[in-house]
Amino acid sequence: MIHITLKKSLPVVVLVCIFVFLGRLVTLPNNSVLNSDSQWIWSNAIGSGRSFSKSVNIDKDNEYTKITYENNKVVPNPSDKTVLILSNIGNGKSYGPELTFRNLLETICSLDYSKNSMSLGFMVGDVDEFKNVEKELDAYFSSMGSLRFSKLNQYVRKITLLSAPFIEKEFGKIDREGRHEDNVQRLRRRTIARSRNFLLFHSLDTEQYTFFIDADIIRIPSTEMLRVFINSGKDIIVPRITRGDLVDYDRNSWVGQRTIPSEAQFKAMDENKWDDWDYVPRDEPGRLLHLESFYKESLLKPQDHITRKPDYSIKLDSVGGAILFAKSIVYKQGVTFPPNYIIGTTWNRLEGYDGIETEGICYVARVIGYECYGMPNQVAEHSSD
Repeated sequence: MIHITLKKSLPVVVLVCIFVFLGRLVTLPNNSVLNSDSQWIWSNAIGSGRSFSKSVNIDKDNEYTKITYENNKVVPNPSDKTVLILSNIGNGKSYGPELTFRNLLETICSLDYSKNSMSLGFMVGDVDEFKNVEKELDAYFSSMGSLRFSKLNQYVRKITLLSAPFIEKEFGKIDREGRHEDNVQRLRRRTIARSRNFLLFHSLDTEQYTFFIDADIIRIPSTEMLRVFINSGKDIIVPRITRGDLVDYDRNSWVGQRTIPSEAQFKAMDENKWDDWDYVPRDEPGRLLHLESFYKESLLKPQDHITRKPDYSIKLDSVGGAILFAKSIVYKQGVTFPPNYIIGTTWNRLEGYDGIETEGICYVARVIGYECYGMPNQVAEHSSD
């Protein structure tokens, strides 16, 4: 029931607008208010008596859709450390062989963390998979608790779901099997950076911490990972990522020195000959270390040695993004994922030769006083494909 007190002094046109608006509320289908240009939809309390509501924004001019699910029964504890967990999903194959969005949710739900302190954000590149994810979330919220993800009801404050096909258009031509070829790295990493930034800017609100997780992370044995990261007080942290027999899969986490282009390659950069550009930075032998080196060294130490502790950390020059934790305040001051190679740029060059996407985060963060760290004893498992 809606109660409105009208003042006699209100202009007639205002009264008319109020009653027209109320008429729309009465005549539109249940759970929705739709404006004249069909861009905003509000669906209230999905499923009769449920504790979630859903809002949809379709931005036709900029070609993206944003859906927000709100947990209306959550009463946050002021002492809780709030966390936003984000994942960029390319398409239905992004989760790994024979895996689906549900598997990603199961991995996220395996993290042990405070009740009512999590928010989630997903950006899906493929339109069909975006619809699949929306249906999955709708089904859950319409039958609260009947599926396997009871933690969504107990823990999650908000879920943001995004689709921005214009970002994925060029990269969509590259199949999953060929995504690590040298000649596609500029385009691939640029697209990932744009997607991460888009998801971050549309999802982050007042959450104190942000936790990116790739869609093909299938297991997190270190279920206390979030607590360990937060309690460490570090600004930006990555764990060690395993894949099959590989003990350190994400090679974008490192400390040391990488190669630089040759004189001929610098000349090509100055002339902006990017169509033929296939330079990829490599490790300088003996001058660069990955988390694998610290992990293997720790195995030679006694069990009670500091390097065997769950929160053992080393400072890094670059981080990967398979799992990436950060204090949200870092992002809110302008530290984002560079969509171009920022190392080696000049005013005349379109871009440089290193420091794109996650590998540029530490470079930018350091300027304003934040540091990156790796924790080799915190582990997550990547799919085997």
